[in-house]
Amino acid sequence: MHISSSRHKYNLRIFRKAFLPWALSSPRHLWLALNLFGKVWKKYKLNFHLQNQFDYPIPHSFVLSLTSECNLACDHCYARVYEETRILPRKVLESLLEQAGSLGCFFFVLTGGEPMLYPDLLDILNHHSNSLFILITNGTMVSDDVAEKLSRSPHIIPVISLEGTLEDTDKRLSVGTYNRVMSAFDNLQTNKVLYGFSITVTSDNVDQLQKEEVFLEKYPYGGRLGCFIEYIPTGRTPNLSLCLSSAQRDSFRQWFLKLRERSNTYLIHFPGDEELMDNCREAGKGFIHINPEGYIESCALLPSSRYNVAETSLEACLRNSYLDSQKCSHDYEALGNHPCMSHRKDADYSFLRG
Repeated sequence: MHISSSRHKYNLRIFRKAFLPWALSSPRHLWLALNLFGKVWKKYKLNFHLQNQFDYPIPHSFVLSLTSECNLACDHCYARVYEETRILPRKVLESLLEQAGSLGCFFFVLTGGEPMLYPDLLDILNHHSNSLFILITNGTMVSDDVAEKLSRSPHIIPVISLEGTLEDTDKRLSVGTYNRVMSAFDNLQTNKVLYGFSITVTSDNVDQLQKEEVFLEKYPYGGRLGCFIEYIPTGRTPNLSLCLSSAQRDSFRQWFLKLRERSNTYLIHFPGDEELMDNCREAGKGFIHINPEGYIESCALLPSSRYNVAETSLEACLRNSYLDSQKCSHDYEALGNHPCMSHRKDADYSFLRG
């Protein structure tokens, strides 16, 4: 297996638009960035070497759902499919990070539920300062003390989720959430933390988001990273009316591509930018998901209970998962307006019906 040129493009762009401006903002940041770069580069070289040795891909990105527990109750959250709280045991998490490190893996997206509810999470991550962690959080637990701690850990990058405006955020998450999120952004800015934002794009907010002058004025929130994630019907009460139509999706994509070139913030759009991460047509090629029970999945929306990192080595799980299923699908992909469909028109899902 080899590392594609798209991944190099992805790595270079995120460095140029996110890390470099932050690193050059102060001598301290420059020292922290150089120190981090040296550690990560060693893993990157190891991963590059191993990619050419194995007959299956080593995903460069891991999405770890640490817990299904959350202090909010968003109906659209895929973590709410669990009837009871699930949490990835600390011993399993630490072993997983060690095994991934031995394979040269260094990029981890941490989600939930709410990952900030995971006991001693920041302390655990600080024992793995040679990896990059994107912490997807609702922001309600990012106090000034937490932000100050994050300022000493440049390898942990918080990305705060919201729905855009005050009205949209409080409507979909809970009343008062927007102001708590703004407080989190203030705390991160005050402590000069490298951070980002994530917005769920729905049929309700897609037109408002596409007002470029409004976006550039209001939405970056001082962040160096920005994610736009199209609504995917999941969770306990999936709402199909929130999915973008084909016309809305095409319009948003064109707007996004123009904005990405103009913005000083590193922006990414899912689905749409999977080619930057080798996409997810082949399970586990670009990224792999591990749920709170320890099961390895090609996609957070495609539950699996076959291979568990608590029972089998990570290497064996990756190999077996890739060989078993090189396509990604779930029930809602039968719908014409599902956001993944326009990027998988050539995919063959017949094996799922057999």
